[in-house]
Amino acid sequence: MKQQLGQITAAFERLSAREQGMVLIMVLAILGMIFGFGGYFVNKDLDARHRRIEAKAEKLEEIGRLRTDYQRRLNEQKRIADEVRRNEGMRLLSYLEDLSKQANIELGNASERPGDPTGSDLVKEEGAEVLVKNVSLDRLNAFLEKIERGNRLVKVRRLKIKKRFDNPKRLDASITVGTFKPTSG
Repeated sequence: MKQQLGQITAAFERLSAREQGMVLIMVLAILGMIFGFGGYFVNKDLDARHRRIEAKAEKLEEIGRLRTDYQRRLNEQKRIADEVRRNEGMRLLSYLEDLSKQANIELGNASERPGDPTGSDLVKEEGAEVLVKNVSLDRLNAFLEKIERGNRLVKVRRLKIKKRFDNPKRLDASITVGTFKPTSG
């Protein structure tokens, strides 16, 4: 290595002053290009790393938000599962009869029926169909609101309303109601 450096120094000293200046300028230009391109690529790599770090930080924040949302939904699911378990002893027809007495409505032709499939082996739907005859719109509305507000797991599934011919201000309604209960076993 020392030998090569000595040869380069000897060759440089044999050059004229003008040639030595041109070689120094060329060497400085080459060094400037090396440092310039090196700096450019290092800066480009650092920018890419910063972008990746920012993207990962955003993903971590999103994961944190999703985790919080997951916990909230899991707690909601547990709460609903507890409500379904507490709803096991509920008799739907008795519930509807009590509400009809409160709303001063007479139920006719009440019958239990199987509910719609729930898509789960752990929860089933039980249904009931009741007929309400000769009722005003406001009383029917109050009755329907009482059905859904009284128990969160009881929902009106279908409602068929017909106008009466003998009194156009009165209605006949067929109401299908469903509630959720745990499957036995």
